[in-house]
Amino acid sequence: MPEEVPGLNEKELGGTAEAIAAAAQEAHDREMGSMITEQPKVEHPVRMSVEHLDLYYGDHHALKDVSIDIRDREITSFIGPSGCGKSTLLRCLNRMNDMVKDCRIEGKITLDGEDIYADYNVTRLRQQVGMVFQRPNPFPMSIFDNVAYGPRGLGIKKRSELEEIVEESLTGAALWDEVKDKLNQSGLGLSGGQQQRLCIARALAVKPQVLLMDEPTSALDPISTVMVEQLAMELKKDYTLVVVTHNMQQASRISDSVAYFLLGELVEHAPTAELFTNPKDSRTADYLTGRFG
Repeated sequence: MPEEVPGLNEKELGGTAEAIAAAAQEAHDREMGSMITEQPKVEHPVRMSVEHLDLYYGDHHALKDVSIDIRDREITSFIGPSGCGKSTLLRCLNRMNDMVKDCRIEGKITLDGEDIYADYNVTRLRQQVGMVFQRPNPFPMSIFDNVAYGPRGLGIKKRSELEEIVEESLTGAALWDEVKDKLNQSGLGLSGGQQQRLCIARALAVKPQVLLMDEPTSALDPISTVMVEQLAMELKKDYTLVVVTHNMQQASRISDSVAYFLLGELVEHAPTAELFTNPKDSRTADYLTGRFG
């Protein structure tokens, strides 16, 4: 006979075991992203739309018949193994691939209904669709001049206007309180996480409608990663965000919808809870459970 634990009857032991099991399941679900619960869904309008997009680098067919809608004031994450085409598609959204030799694009991408590959001013496009890169890349100039660089390029020269834009942008990037007393110091002197938020502030300074983020936390420490994730959640109140990430837990935490790419194809795009808990394509399920990728 097993020795009885003093002070605990069989019913209490059973209750304790159930509580421990429930807590363990909750921790597991939270870690794996399955704790995402369906919230009442507000249907936001489509901000950008990709229709039957094919992209070639010379003879290499990098993107194959991709169609996806990017909804306003939501975070859409692109996930998938390396080389699957997610960053390539991201760069198409503000025509960064124009500078790649032998790159050819077929299909259509629209911003507010206008085809960005038709008769569309590229400078205007890159003002409307900002970009934050994988590694922080502040310019070798002061924090103030980093943020004011874009507005100056758009013709704003008045100091008082620039000061207002710089403060507003740094506040929007959750950096103002940390740097307000050292705006004339070099942006290169900031920590990695601060530099990435400075780059986000620089992108916000030209008042974009869409913000593209290519693995924005992959070069950051865990604390800086959390800060950038929290910032993204705040920014979606005013902006449309598209995030490329290798971190599936990150995608589950911050995204409204997730798109899974494989070998240049868009395999599945669905609301976050649906894609992580009930993927419709077996290839998505295999990737999420670690069978490959």
